[in-house]
Amino acid sequence: MAEAAAAWQPSEQGANEICTLLHEYLKPGVDQARIFQELQRCSQFPDFNNYLAFLLCKGENQPVEVRQSAGLLLKNNLRTGYENLNPAYLGYIKALLLPCIGLPDHQLRGTVGTVISTIVEQQGGLHAWTDLLQVMLQCLDSNDFSHMEGALDALFKMSEDMPLQLDRDIPGLAERPITVFLPRLLQLFASPHATLRKMALGSVNQFILHMPRVLLVNMDSYLQGLFALGSDPTPEVRKLVCSAVVQLIELQPDFLHPHMRNVIEYMLQSTRDADPDVALEACEFWSAYCENNQSPEMLREFLPQLVTVLLTNMVYADDDEAVIDAEDEGDAPDSDQCSAAGLDILSHVFGDALLPILMPLIQTNLADRSEAKWKEREASVLAVGAVGEGCIDGLLPALPQMIAHLLPLLEDPHPLVRSITCWTLSRYSKWIARAVDKPEGQQQFDAVLTGFLARILDNNKRVQEAACSAFATLEE
Repeated sequence: MAEAAAAWQPSEQGANEICTLLHEYLKPGVDQARIFQELQRCSQFPDFNNYLAFLLCKGENQPVEVRQSAGLLLKNNLRTGYENLNPAYLGYIKALLLPCIGLPDHQLRGTVGTVISTIVEQQGGLHAWTDLLQVMLQCLDSNDFSHMEGALDALFKMSEDMPLQLDRDIPGLAERPITVFLPRLLQLFASPHATLRKMALGSVNQFILHMPRVLLVNMDSYLQGLFALGSDPTPEVRKLVCSAVVQLIELQPDFLHPHMRNVIEYMLQSTRDADPDVALEACEFWSAYCENNQSPEMLREFLPQLVTVLLTNMVYADDDEAVIDAEDEGDAPDSDQCSAAGLDILSHVFGDALLPILMPLIQTNLADRSEAKWKEREASVLAVGAVGEGCIDGLLPALPQMIAHLLPLLEDPHPLVRSITCWTLSRYSKWIARAVDKPEGQQQFDAVLTGFLARILDNNKRVQEAACSAFATLEE
């Protein structure tokens, strides 16, 4: 491959022309469409991609942004025109990339990893680039951070885009790529560098679905490393731990069964994590646990803590930008929706057993109509709607009183409270409509209908949409 690199050399004029265009493209306020057309014109030359690879890998006198742009343009060209690439030019590009896996600049290392992953994907695996496998192994074993991170970055991208390709036999190699890589990835779980821990765990997680033999054989080591990372100081690592546990409970629950009590305690703790992304990822566990028919009895003793945590997580944070957007007619934050979904599925599994835990919390929140507690009111109304199907038997005797408490909230000053009240009342439409044969039932039906019609004329679009949907549900 070194011969390929020596066979082609860039002309100074060609390199300067492309550099000038990339410089211009990155300037603020420039006509990027015109410059892009110029770059497209250059791309008609058969060796244009060679120039881009040269600038990425050898353009030491150019700004990082220009070199990175050259690499990203190269990636795009490889994706769209790989079949038409001259094999000798592809050899040149590959030969330039290999020594650059450990470039000192983090951004350039990442771009090199992206281009490498794109080539591997386009050629259908590592069988046509076995040199890459050897170089990546040398980098991972080097103890040099830049080389280790560069190799891990490329491996993570390959694991994400084509995990099956890494678990195939390659002629001339004694072992499959993932068989060689996985033990090294597991060792990196204990790396002092958070970036390496994160990418190593992220790479292994990509194989849970496919479950190659080497991961099966090393499952105890994987779980031991995974649980050790559960208390990692870096939120991104803890988020990946939660993601792995959710995948395992969905796809390979048998491996978690011996540790299930500890897993539940950990995921409960993680659902309370101070980092909202970790808490959101952990929240997925409860729906996954119930939907995959795991033992309800194992979860039952944790219900008081779990229900409280889910209801707490349904309360918008004070600085949540999504609150501002939602008040201004945007969408509800994911944490709100995920916690509500967890409460919903728990109500279907445990039924009325949830109510002695949940209802006192809801009643306390709804009783406080102060401005400061509007987020707690909104969360509690959402919770009433979330358990409307699973806990209906226990709620029916008190339904008239509950609706009477909800109706005034259609007039709440906050649009989010008004819109969620529309949705929650619509969840009980069937029971509201069935009660019209009694005078008090007819009166309540009329009050709900009038409330929906008033909110259809609301000055907030989000509330209007919620009211229209609720009215349609009631009409049905």
